This record gives sequence, C-alpha cells and structure tokens, in this order.
Amino acid sequence: MAKYHRIIIDRVPYYREYSYGLDGYGEMLSEDELVQLLLEEVDEEIEISEREIEAALRRIEDRDDQNLLQSYIRYLERISRE
Repeated sequence: MAKYHRIIIDRVPYYREYSYGLDGYGEMLSEDELVQLLLEEVDEEIEISEREIEAALRRIEDRDDQNLLQSYIRYLERISRE
C-alpha cells in the first residue's frame, strides 16, 4: 500500500505519495483528490448487518462455538476502531 506524506502550505493540507524504493515523491494532491484516488482502489464492498450476524450466532447449537465466534467478532470490532 502506498505511503503518503502530508504537506501543509499556508494552512492547506496537500498529500504526496512517497516511494521508499526510489526515495522520491509523486505528484501533489489535495485532500479531495487523495480521497478520490483511494476510493477508486476499493475492489470489493462488504455489507455487514449486525442483526443478521446475531441471528446466525443464535442458530449455532454448540455453545462453545457461539462463544468462540462472539469473542472473534469483539476482537474484529476492537481492531476496526484502531
């Protein structure tokens, strides 16, 4: 994944992709341009319904499997906020 440096000129943030291998920068982008560029790189959209997940967990008969999956879901929620 590309790394970007934020450059602030007259209190306006700009972003430049930095290539560590080439030790150089790409073109200067506004925040809107960078967001648009990153959104274009999204190749899959995943929709998650908390209600459907809870219903699926309730259908699992083995209580240990339910607890394992609930722990994993809590872990995923925690790391998604980092």
